[in-house]
Amino acid sequence: MDLPVRLCPRLEAPIVLAHGLFGFDRIGLGPVTLASYFRRIPGYFRAGGNRVLVSQVPSISSIENRARFLARRIRSAFGGEPVHLIGHSMGGLDARALLASDRDFGLVRSLTTIATPHLGSALADFAKIGFGRVYRLLAAMKIDHGGFLDVTRRSARRFHRRHPVPDGVPCFSVAGDPPLEDVCRHLQRFHAIMGEVEGANDGLVSVASAEAFGEPLPSWPADHFHQMDWLVRQRGPSILSLYLDVLENLASIESRSPEGRSRLNA
Repeated sequence: MDLPVRLCPRLEAPIVLAHGLFGFDRIGLGPVTLASYFRRIPGYFRAGGNRVLVSQVPSISSIENRARFLARRIRSAFGGEPVHLIGHSMGGLDARALLASDRDFGLVRSLTTIATPHLGSALADFAKIGFGRVYRLLAAMKIDHGGFLDVTRRSARRFHRRHPVPDGVPCFSVAGDPPLEDVCRHLQRFHAIMGEVEGANDGLVSVASAEAFGEPLPSWPADHFHQMDWLVRQRGPSILSLYLDVLENLASIESRSPEGRSRLNA
């Protein structure tokens, strides 16, 4: 296990990990977990004493609907206590919609998006053309598949204009920018296509799109699957150490808050 060398900080506020399109919290049989969206990441955070919730929202539903489920999950787990939201891929868009809701605004203490298509993805545009018949079939079956359409470049940019960075909530973004040799074979073709159309990318989301919201943090040399701790290659930094960088940034936010300064001076 490629454990990072630094200790995981314990945050005052709970951490919520929001999954992306096709996402889930876990797949299992009773207490036995067969697969987890974020794999080792929640366990590593909890080992440092943090309270962690992995979201579970409709996997292909629209952003607005997914955001409503996300808000309910947060309230159910932590009441009205503000949380640090870390959204991977479309999970970051769900969090932005939640931030824009007057009812749910106070739920979020900070937002960090990882490889979120704030400006959409060309691959979603291609999918809309190639799978139009499938989308029409889903609509006829009254299955909410709005998530596929929401991450097209036209729709995502409209969403981006309507959901600016809110006042009073620190917002950060992380992009994936791995070298070609470190992109898993499942994403290499997509990485090449995205490189021609949108430039540097992680196999599914371009750097420009991922960094379009909030304050950009250093990019990760990790493809879109590696960011979830899937299909990890031996080269490069531990994915846990990359998430640890995010937590250390959040710890610095807490230390600068009035509550954090009072604790330090106590």
